[in-house]
Amino acid sequence: MFKTEILAPGVLKIVAPETLHADDFLALAPQVDAIIKDYGEIRLLIDASHLEGWDSLSTLEKHAGFVKAHQAKVTRIAVVARRDWQHWLVGAVKVFLHPEIKSFDPGHESEALRWIGKADTNVVATAAGEPVERLIADVVDRH
Repeated sequence: MFKTEILAPGVLKIVAPETLHADDFLALAPQVDAIIKDYGEIRLLIDASHLEGWDSLSTLEKHAGFVKAHQAKVTRIAVVARRDWQHWLVGAVKVFLHPEIKSFDPGHESEALRWIGKADTNVVATAAGEPVERLIADVVDRH
């Protein structure tokens, strides 16, 4: 099961388990959908450093379906990846995905947070109008 943490408005951290199961995506979808509903878009920090893979081809297909259904509303994805195949996969899928995506080595979560917080053409702001970039900088400072 994924562990999640809201880091700032419109920014979700997802920690992947060692093995992904089809039900993991069913549980994650309402959280992602709620953030998209509230902010119109989402930025993700995905910690895949312990991920070994999917429990079945069916789960991989569910994962692909989840990505396809949500990618239009994702602006940036930072992936913390420990394995070479994970970095390779990020490089390969970024050709096909709408959001910007970049991989980072473990121990570089602060750099990943700064990257997802950088301004782009669709800057997320809080209800008070404070840019999400400032809020992410505060999260980085706490780590």
